[in-house]
This record gives sequence, structure tokens and C-alpha cells, in this order.
Amino acid sequence: MTGPYPLNALRAFEAVARNRSFALAARELQVTPSAVGQLVARLERDLGTELFARPRRGPGDLSLTPRAARALPDLQEGFASLSKAVTYLERGD
Repeated sequence: MTGPYPLNALRAFEAVARNRSFALAARELQVTPSAVGQLVARLERDLGTELFARPRRGPGDLSLTPRAARALPDLQEGFASLSKAVTYLERGD
């Protein structure tokens, strides 16, 4: 990893990818769709690659690029590990 890549930007990418919607991701993350778009655009710029094939027909046409689709499961696994670690720190379970 040549990062550092902002965790918020990675989280925004994951939420958009899972929901296939910037608006739904924004609602989940409790920010504006514009904020999510800016985070994803910054991440794409930092990585030097597009993460989404932008819709031509409408909002339901959002899809992941092949590279993003390959990376998504590992990113989701990483977030699950972070969540587990924070739970342990909070409760000691």
C-alpha cells in the first residue's frame, strides 16, 4: 500500500459499492451525497483508477469496475476485522 488512503474515503467507497447508490450510502453514513461523491472522487484520484462505471441512463445503473469488484470483498473483510477489534477494546470480549 502506497497510501495512506483516508479511512473515510474507503468507507464511502464500500458503502456505495454495497448499496449501488451514492444517495443510499450517504444516508447510511449520515452525510450528504455530495460528500460521498467527493470522498470517492478523491480515492479514485489517489489510487489512479476509476472504481465505478458511471451511469449513463440513470441512478440505478451504477456498477463497479472489475478492479473495484475484485477489491471489495477484501475491503469488507478489513472493515469487519476493525469492527471486531473495536468491540474487543470496548468490552473485552
